[in-house]
Parts: sequence; C-alpha cells; structure tokens
Amino acid sequence: MGVFSRQKFFQELAHGCLLPTAQQGLEQVWQLLVICLLCRLIWMFGLPSFVKHLVTVAGGFYTLYLFFELHMIWVVLLSLLCYLFLFLCRHSTIRGTFLSITVLIYLLLGELHMMDTTNWHKMRGKTAIICLLNPLNIEFPRSMVEVVTSWNLPMSRFLHTYVFKSALKFGTFSAIMVTYTASALLHGLSFHLGAVLISLGFITYVEHVLRKRLAAIFNACILSKKCLPNCTHQNKKGLWVYMINIAFSALAILHLTYLGSVFNSSVDFMEEDEDNITHHTIQKWSELSWTSHWVTFGCWILYRLIL
Repeated sequence: MGVFSRQKFFQELAHGCLLPTAQQGLEQVWQLLVICLLCRLIWMFGLPSFVKHLVTVAGGFYTLYLFFELHMIWVVLLSLLCYLFLFLCRHSTIRGTFLSITVLIYLLLGELHMMDTTNWHKMRGKTAIICLLNPLNIEFPRSMVEVVTSWNLPMSRFLHTYVFKSALKFGTFSAIMVTYTASALLHGLSFHLGAVLISLGFITYVEHVLRKRLAAIFNACILSKKCLPNCTHQNKKGLWVYMINIAFSALAILHLTYLGSVFNSSVDFMEEDEDNITHHTIQKWSELSWTSHWVTFGCWILYRLIL
C-alpha cells in the first residue's frame, strides 16, 4: 500500500505540477528565445549600426506586446521617463536618487490610479521565468539569508547593489530594512506581501547577527552563508558543527512554512479587496500563534545575552 501511495504521489506530482509548469513556461519563453536568437544572428552580420538597433528595438517592442499586450504602453512610458530624467540630471551627482524617486512615484501611481489592480498586478508580476537558479538553496536551505538571495537572483543582485550598499552608511540593520521595504514597494501595495517581506527583514537580520556571534564564540563555520574553504575558523567539519547548521536549516524551513502559509489559492480571489487580504494574513498567523515572529524574538534575546 505504501509503495502504491508513493507511486500515486509522484504521478500526481508529475501530471499536476511539473508538466503543467514546464508547458506554461515553454509557452511563455519560446518566442522570446527565438527573438533573442534572431537579434543575435543579425548583429553577427555586417549590417549598418542603425539597422541592428532598429531590429533590436522592434524585437523589444514585440516582446513587450507578447507579454503585456496594449498595457505595454505603461512600460514604454516609464522607460522614456527614466531616460528623460537621466538626460536632464546627467551632470548631477545624485541622479540615482532622483531616478529612484521617479520610479517609486510611477509605481505608486500605477498601483493606485493608472490601472485596475488585477491588470497592474499581472503586468508588474511578469519576470524571466527562470530566475530560480538555485533550487536546492531554497528546498534545503542553510539559512533564511540563503533563501532570500537565491529566490530571485536578478532582483537580489539589483537590491544588493543599488539599495543595500547605498544604505549601509546608516548601519546594517537599517540597510536590511530599507532593502526589504524597497522590495515590498516593488512587489506592490499588498499587505500580505509587505508583511512577509518586512518579517523576512527582521528574520534575516537576527539570524545573521546571531550566527555571526556564535561563529566567533565557537570559532566554527556556522555563519548564515557557507564559509570559503580557506576561512580562518578552526572548527569546520565536526559533528556538532553539522548539528548546529542542521538546526538552523530546520529553523529556516519553519520560517518558510510559516511565511508561506498566507499564500494560497484563496488569496487570488481577494486581489480586489485589500481588507480581506489583511484579515486573511493576520488570521492565518494568529492560528499559528505567531510562531515565527516569537522564535525570531527569542533568537534576538539570545543574541543580546551573548553579545
């Protein structure tokens, strides 16, 4: 009976999840890949430069229409607006700040006024469907820090380069919270997304400082991110080192399960009603006794005690 159940489980996993996901992904990206290939081939020919650029622009517009249809006008408008601000502020040393404010205002206007919520979320939610390049780091995480940096590599690198590093002058905690706040704004004005991302900010910060402190006390490779082979820690592969890392991995899975509990099919039907989403999020976490938040608070207490 057990063997039959396992076989049935894997069959349902393949037919109900893996195959539909692969099919939908292929339907979305095959034309994009063809366009990229054609542009690549055209640029290999000895054509005039303006012809190559025109072909690339045409391919870009077609790709936008492929994903967004007539709503592509909002993406084009944002691009033109950003180009205008960069041109006008080309001699300013704070043009990055001006550009960030411009994009933020545009996103807020799009969220609140320019488009209806459903279409705006569909348009804003489009990405390179293959951003998830490190699945083992998420399915079997070493830490929550590893999860958030591996979930969407392009977005993670962008936020790290242009938000986190810029905000580091205000301190590590402030930089982390500014980064997650920026991520929440980029993901849209939705309570459950914002609540999860801000919670992640506290969780990853506490995990980072606690494991950094423990690594210094025990002189062991138990940091949030895996140490390099030539690190200076004396204790690298002891059984107790593995056990501590496994314990934090289990804690990361607990956090993922807890935070992910607010995302389910019923939320999709609440997109137009933010009050329902807020109530759903608070109710779900209340049913779980706010476990992850209390665990994070306990870890912070432990960190302060051993500081």
